[in-house]
Amino acid sequence: MRIGCNRIGNMYLGGIASSFDGIFTEEEVLVETGLSAIIPCVIGDVTDAYKMLKEELTKLDSSDFEILAQAVLNTVCDYFGDYSNISTRLDNYPDEDDIDDETEIGKVSNLKGKNSAMCVERAMLSQNLLKSLGLKSYYKVSEINKNGKSEVHAYNLVKNNDNYYLFDSTIPTEKDGIMTPIITEIPKEVFDKMKSPLQKEGYSVRVEHYNPLRDEEVTITYDANREDIYDTVSRKVL
Repeated sequence: MRIGCNRIGNMYLGGIASSFDGIFTEEEVLVETGLSAIIPCVIGDVTDAYKMLKEELTKLDSSDFEILAQAVLNTVCDYFGDYSNISTRLDNYPDEDDIDDETEIGKVSNLKGKNSAMCVERAMLSQNLLKSLGLKSYYKVSEINKNGKSEVHAYNLVKNNDNYYLFDSTIPTEKDGIMTPIITEIPKEVFDKMKSPLQKEGYSVRVEHYNPLRDEEVTITYDANREDIYDTVSRKVL
């Protein structure tokens, strides 16, 4: 089964899992390459990313989850670069007509240092890095609503001890003048529903934060259009 978004509004897509709890090796993840074109990609060889994370860990004076999460974000950003060249992102993927040719399958590792990786690539690499730290994590793809606009987005769900988090290494926030990943704590009930790969199970999570890259306040509803919404500001189910 391939991994990708399997629910947009009230439309459901069969044969696709919306979450994955393992370490990516040969699993195929779906990447949107156009209005209707979707092709699979695999993680490729990201050995350098593990080495970079190891170097980040030597700088830490604590193993608190937020500090480990920052190390993962730093590694992801150092590995892929920034977003200054995203117009060339699809140059690293084969044309839709070539997807049956296994030698032409897209690889996340091909985007190293290209300044063009987006949420799929960043969340896939984050998944492997989080797992390498011994954390229980999930790669998740769903519809989100960002400042009133819907889009498909990839992010991660993480369990650390008895705490549960939504982790986003693509849409950053800021703390004490430093760019940080979105790390928002959610209840276990919400986490358990969101991590389900089934399109009929889910929980929307609303997050409000400042995006330093765009210099704007952002409201994001992850896994949008669910009946139940958990608001991280009021910490209540709406």
